[in-house]
Amino acid sequence: MRSWRNRWLWTVLVSIIWLCTIAVLYLYLTRRESPRIRNAVHELLWWTDDLHWNYDEMRHCGFDTCRVTNNHKRLHEARAILFYGSNMKVDEFPMPRSGRHLWGLLHEESPRNVPFVPYTEFLRHFNYTSTFSRYSDLPLTTQYLPHPSDLTQLDYQSTFLNKQRHQFNEQLASVVFLQTDCNTMSGREDYVRELMKHIQVDSYGSCLHNRDLPEQLQNDYLNNLYSDALLRFLSPYKFMIAIENGVCEDYITEKFWRPLMAGIIPIYFGSPSIRNWQPQNQSAIYIDEFPNASALAAHLQQVGGNESAYNAYLGHKFNRRQPIQNPLLVNHLLMRGYQMRRSGELSNEDSLFHKFECLMCRRAAWTDQRRPANKRHYNCPLPPVYAPLEQQKEPKYAADWRSMMGVGRCQAQLLDAFWRANIPYTKAEFDARLSEMMEQNKCN
Repeated sequence: MRSWRNRWLWTVLVSIIWLCTIAVLYLYLTRRESPRIRNAVHELLWWTDDLHWNYDEMRHCGFDTCRVTNNHKRLHEARAILFYGSNMKVDEFPMPRSGRHLWGLLHEESPRNVPFVPYTEFLRHFNYTSTFSRYSDLPLTTQYLPHPSDLTQLDYQSTFLNKQRHQFNEQLASVVFLQTDCNTMSGREDYVRELMKHIQVDSYGSCLHNRDLPEQLQNDYLNNLYSDALLRFLSPYKFMIAIENGVCEDYITEKFWRPLMAGIIPIYFGSPSIRNWQPQNQSAIYIDEFPNASALAAHLQQVGGNESAYNAYLGHKFNRRQPIQNPLLVNHLLMRGYQMRRSGELSNEDSLFHKFECLMCRRAAWTDQRRPANKRHYNCPLPPVYAPLEQQKEPKYAADWRSMMGVGRCQAQLLDAFWRANIPYTKAEFDARLSEMMEQNKCN
């Protein structure tokens, strides 16, 4: 009886495997690109000025194949319209929108460039997104970490004793700052200026500059964020200021990952969810845990003068058995579909653009759903949040940034009105309506 039952189960299993194989083969043969079905291939249209060249490719995404182009004359043939968020203009959206068009948004940056993005009135018109938020359809949360092994490798690691020697022999500060932008939503420059009153900081960028980079790093370090020369240059420092230019959930840039790669403790302010992404329970010093820069400086002096206290932040380097103890980070790094090189670039086959195109290709092929994105797909606190200053002062440009985001709110509401009406409009028409809304305080 048992032998008969085993044979029966084996027969059923073989039959299931055979049927699955036939189904997979059928899907492959019927969906792959061929001259006969070329007209059935869905088209994706990039609606952006960032592609300055003629872009027309067949994108193969597993069983799905799509034609991807930036030829605006193909608008009526397109199944999905793709937008690159960094340089969106309010008057450059294709109107009227066809009922068959899916809209997809790829946006890597904080709201400083495009202030209308964080608002629900804008986001709900997009069906699929790829942003830094873990809740987007293709999350880019760890895009600025080139490879998981960069956190654990010891190529740039300097011991506590060596860091002490560098400070003494080369007269280095314990804290390094490397930024060029001195007008940020987070008030970064104001906070660092206050910190400098209480502890020595070596500032190599054009913002609060007080020390020169080596000649070989002066020309192009902004385009070589993780170069071998730059990481070796930074590694003797104990701490590195890591303040994002804007505060958004899951918006984490090289400012956090680079010091971790170089074996330096980040002094971090930015993403409110940053503790969800650190490799161990104690991987950085967080500015929001201190009432002001004076209190932070006292803590830095305490940690910087105690080897065991200092090394406690470097478990991702020294704990060789389990250097990354954060399951969320491990899972995200394993599951993400893109791979960045040390230079900060992505190989063609792994580029964010190609991965996003494949996301939209699959959605275009398999769904007619027009579900809306929501504010969690971008997830930026409003109004802008900034680092805590002494005597509860505001950063120099805080009012300007609040005003800019107020304009962004009006822009989002006006875009929503035009898009729901589904009518074309000019920049002049948009600007006139926007001025009227702001003068009459019609923006909620």
